[in-house]
Amino acid sequence: MTIWYTIISVAIILSCIALIVIILEQSKRTSGMGNLSGMGGGGGGQSSYWDKNKKHSKEGKLERYTKILGILFVVLTIVLLVIR
Repeated sequence: MTIWYTIISVAIILSCIALIVIILEQSKRTSGMGNLSGMGGGGGGQSSYWDKNKKHSKEGKLERYTKILGILFVVLTIVLLVIR
């Protein structure tokens, strides 16, 4: 039980560090005055190409990795509580 507790604790720490790095790498999303004039990616034909290919971009991959690491963190924390 002690070895599993240690392994999961280390995995949680590594996932926290990776999550922090990935979140800091993401660009900030601001909805400034550009959205009021229709130039801020809020629909229309100009953003449809971006919306379709977002998952292949760096931002899309970082967003996906953030979700995966967030879920991994929650699952590891629950497992750690159960085996304790």
